[in-house]
Amino acid sequence: MFSSKTYLALLVVLELSEKERSAPLTSRHLARQYNVSKRYLEVVFNNLAKAGIISSKRGIGGGYFLASDIEKLSVYDLAMAAEGGIKIFSGGEYLAEEGPRAELIKGINGFWNELNDEIMQNLKRHKLSDLVSYLTDLKEMYYI
Repeated sequence: MFSSKTYLALLVVLELSEKERSAPLTSRHLARQYNVSKRYLEVVFNNLAKAGIISSKRGIGGGYFLASDIEKLSVYDLAMAAEGGIKIFSGGEYLAEEGPRAELIKGINGFWNELNDEIMQNLKRHKLSDLVSYLTDLKEMYYI
C-alpha cells in the first residue's frame, strides 16, 4: 500500500523538477508549502537521497535538488524509494495454505499476487514526465 510518503515524494520531486528552479529548495520551505513536519519530510528526503533521486547541498544557499531525470524515473522507482518497498495487496500470506480451505486460500493468494504484479508493471511503465505532461495538459484545459 502507498502511504503519504509516496504522495509527498511525488509532490516534492515534481516541484524540484520545475525547469525555472535555479536554487535548491530547503526542507523548511517545502514543509511549510505542504503542511507537513520538517522531520517527516526529512525522512522522505533521506529515502529519496539513498535511492539517488534527490541530492542536497549544505550551508548558505543549500537545500535539496533533483538528481534524477524525470524522463527515466518511474512512479514505481519513486514509490519504492519513498516507502522502502511496496506491495499493493497483503494479508493472505498470514493464512496457512493447508487444511480444509487450503485450495481456496492458495487460489486467492495467487490471484492477489497476479494483480500485484500487474500493478507493479503498470507503475514501472509510467514515468514522472508522463505526470508532468498530464498536469500541463490539465492546466491548459482550464485556462482556455
